[in-house]
Amino acid sequence: MHNAFVRASIAGLVFAVATAGWAAGAIVGPAPAGDAAIVAEAAIKESWPDCKKVVGAKRRPDGAILAKCDGVHYLIHTMFVPTEGRMETFALNCKVAREKLNIKC
Repeated sequence: MHNAFVRASIAGLVFAVATAGWAAGAIVGPAPAGDAAIVAEAAIKESWPDCKKVVGAKRRPDGAILAKCDGVHYLIHTMFVPTEGRMETFALNCKVAREKLNIKC
């Protein structure tokens, strides 16, 4: 995710997975290996560069990482991006996911 277009594409893909009923067929994986705080900070700051400080990063049993930045919770996962042919790390804003997609982090 190197620019706003890719972030928007990932957001669109997450929205499609959540709303189209084919979530079971989507390829979603755990956050990348490594220290949860370092992985979470990199993922969150790549998508939200205004984030000042990532705190409370904890790896969940499914391999995702839940972390908080500036009072906002994020869920870090990987997802297959067909246009790039590879898995990409993304940080899902939990508040937006809950309000817009009815997804709970």
